[in-house]
Amino acid sequence: MPNYFVFLGFFLTLSSQLNLLLALNDKNCEHLLKELGDAQSKFIYCATTKSVPVNLCIGCENLYRSLSKDYENLIANANCSKLYLNSDRINIVPTTQGILTSLWQKANCENCFKDNFFQIYDQNAIVLQTCFNRSTQDVVCLECKPFYIGLNDFYLKMEAKVSGNVCFDLQDNMNRTRLNWSKTLNCCQREVKLTNFLIAVGVVVLLPIFTFYITAIVVTKRREANHGLLNEQEPELDAPSTSRLITAALLSTPVEDPVVVSARTEKIANVLSGVGNHILDDSEENDSEGLTQPAKSRTVHYSESSDDEPPLRPKKGIGSPPSDDSTDDEPLGKAKRA
Repeated sequence: MPNYFVFLGFFLTLSSQLNLLLALNDKNCEHLLKELGDAQSKFIYCATTKSVPVNLCIGCENLYRSLSKDYENLIANANCSKLYLNSDRINIVPTTQGILTSLWQKANCENCFKDNFFQIYDQNAIVLQTCFNRSTQDVVCLECKPFYIGLNDFYLKMEAKVSGNVCFDLQDNMNRTRLNWSKTLNCCQREVKLTNFLIAVGVVVLLPIFTFYITAIVVTKRREANHGLLNEQEPELDAPSTSRLITAALLSTPVEDPVVVSARTEKIANVLSGVGNHILDDSEENDSEGLTQPAKSRTVHYSESSDDEPPLRPKKGIGSPPSDDSTDDEPLGKAKRA
């Protein structure tokens, strides 16, 4: 029985110690959460106040390191991590930390502290700014040109080493330095003549258009002049008409003596009449004797039918002279009797 009471007392003592430990753990999570919230608020205030000109990476480095450490302490505790990280859909604590971390990474702040880029750049920038302050407007470009070229060359080398991801603090400072050099001090000896550039572009663009339309107008006018198309006239053919050709032929024919023309016509008529009679007699004989019989056989046949009939001769026109041009006008000889 006494052992039972001893065991019960020991159990109650252990339970109280456990509850006290849980209470201490809960108070520890709240403490860690408050420290993280305070560090985040300080970093946000620093980033906002150092936004113009940008001095986020250099001016707020310590605050960012502090909030990163506080967040790691919070998630390192299993009870705190379970309580704050996956408690709801919003997850305010990790979401807020992710936004601030993204801002730091987007500004490439870690590259500011790589290979002492910031220290070397800052030294060159201070030397150049000192030259600006001590030089007058007339000689500032000549005196400060070596320092400006040195700063710009270092920036280009740094940009090549980090593949263009230069710390945004240095980017903003270099952009402002270049703007001050070229616009404010007017030390950039490069004047862009915008008017001449626009004129050249206009000439290059508009010249082909004007050339095309002028050529089209000239060619159209020339074709209209050649084909008679002015004032909507019908085009004329280049070749003369048939009536004009006949008229020209008649007018060009020479006039002959009527006596010569009459003699020539009579001679042609006599020749044609003699040829016609001869052709008529031959065609009749061919019809009676056949096309394949020779002319001599046909003459013997007619001579046997009648001894007293003279041979047929072609008729000649009255008063027509013998024709020397054709052998058909000569009389046929007597056919021999069988």
